[in-house]
Amino acid sequence: MMGLLIEENQEKEIILIDGTSSAGKSQTAKILKTVPFYESTDPNQWVQIDSDMFVGSDGEERRLKLDHPNIRQWAKETGEAGIVSGLYRKDGVDLPENPYEDEYIEGTDPRNWYMGQEVKVGGHNKIIIDDIGNGVLKYLPNENIKNLLLHAPIYILLKNVEERNERGNEPRDPKDVLSQYVQKYEATKQKPSIEIGDPTTELTKDGLIGLLKSNGLDDEYINNFLNELGVDGDGVYYIKVKDSYMTPTTKLINVDAERTVYLDQFKDLIK
Repeated sequence: MMGLLIEENQEKEIILIDGTSSAGKSQTAKILKTVPFYESTDPNQWVQIDSDMFVGSDGEERRLKLDHPNIRQWAKETGEAGIVSGLYRKDGVDLPENPYEDEYIEGTDPRNWYMGQEVKVGGHNKIIIDDIGNGVLKYLPNENIKNLLLHAPIYILLKNVEERNERGNEPRDPKDVLSQYVQKYEATKQKPSIEIGDPTTELTKDGLIGLLKSNGLDDEYINNFLNELGVDGDGVYYIKVKDSYMTPTTKLINVDAERTVYLDQFKDLIK
């Protein structure tokens, strides 16, 4: 009995690794020898929970297990996430009662709710949350989470995308990845501190244009990307996290050129 009480009261270790696709999040998680949460049989093994685990046919089954029983049939028939049933109810659709639907935060990715539920009720004590955003934090406001933002400089990010696409391992469109990038980061001419940006990578407009062109991006896209990033003139630029994206708990890690040193920083932060 005492052993059961200790297990129930064991404090969870939860780490959010936030970053764009191809920033190196999965490589970082490998340090802890994580396995997908649905493959783990040991509550004290490090498991990985990411949003992609709740898409596709397998992902649907994982969602359905976390949905309220009342709404599972509707979710299965429509292919919708059961947690958003309240949005349909507002539009006048006649649906079974879903006691969970008020938990959905409008405007967030519905997968964030399922990720949060798996953290709460999945029975895992050591958890890596791997996502391209930090929306899951809204569903886990009372949890003690180490919130790590992994930033890969644009040249490393595009190199990662290229290598990933060459392997044929879940290929990525560089435009999608760069779109995620400008949601989190912006250019500045003032060298930022290491806590809020990357003070070691110097950028210029011409250099970025050449880099983006060499990765097959067209002139119109490049102009729009640079404008959104805030690179609109000559001189040296740096990258910082947008004030609107930074949170009081965010710990920024910049990926280095060798793509190895940052792993040591990760180890230090999780101790």
